[in-house]
Parts: sequence; structure tokens; C-alpha cells
Amino acid sequence: MGLYEKMLIEHDYIEVRETNVMPNNLHGLWLGDLILIKRNLSEVRKAEVLYEELAHHKLTYGNILDQSSFNNRKFENYARRYGYENALSLNKIIDAYKYGVSSLHEFAEYVQLSEEYVHTVLQHYKNKFGLSTCHNGYLIRFEPLQVFKYINKN
Repeated sequence: MGLYEKMLIEHDYIEVRETNVMPNNLHGLWLGDLILIKRNLSEVRKAEVLYEELAHHKLTYGNILDQSSFNNRKFENYARRYGYENALSLNKIIDAYKYGVSSLHEFAEYVQLSEEYVHTVLQHYKNKFGLSTCHNGYLIRFEPLQVFKYINKN
């Protein structure tokens, strides 16, 4: 079972429909208790889109399609960043390291996301934390992606 199917099961309280017709050429759209996702996307891309639309479900309200409004752009970016962090948490990065993943390609396959999306999420973390951060006893470097067990020598 792929990531997209697992997400659909996990979030069965929200109806998700795949459609061929989307407004404004969007890949996904949150409409209250309904999420629309473009049908012809790959399963991996559908999962990536679903992460963001679930973030909209949790964090935003109303119609934010008009991106010329500052508040709408703010809500869009807030949901996108929240989706990034749910799709690829720091814990998942550490888990991949523990599993033995050693390249970006292997890492993308491990988390079932595209390499481009993983790169975008890592760029988000780099913007948020800088070149590295400590999390749960590990040092995570974002460029290049490296994880080290943090040993305190005090």
C-alpha cells in the first residue's frame, strides 16, 4: 500500500475526490469537508498535494484563491509549510538515517515522495533552522543532508 492510500485511510473523516477538472489549473483544492485532487497526477504527487490540502483543512478558512491578497498568500504559505513538515518530519529524516538510507534518491523512495519535493522541504528546513538543527539527540545537516548521533561529552 502506497503513501497516498495510507493517507486516505488515515484521514477518512474528510472526503477526497479525484477529478479531471480543477479551477485555476490547481492540483488540489480544499472545500471544507471535501478535498479535490487532480486525477491525472502520479500517486506520489497526489500524496504531496494531499499533505498541503490537509494542512488547509486544519489551518485556513474561507476562499484564499485570490493570491493578490496579502492575507491569502500568508495563509497559503502557512499551510504549505505545515504540509512540508507533516510530509517530511525531522523524525522521518532520523528514521531514514537509522534505516541506512545514504542518498537523496534512496531517501525520496524511503519516504515515498519525489526528489523535487524532498529537496523543497529540505530547503524549507534550511530557511527555518539554518544549515543544521539538533532534534531528539541527533544533529541534522540540511545541505548536504546528513544525520549524526549527538553525543554530549560533558
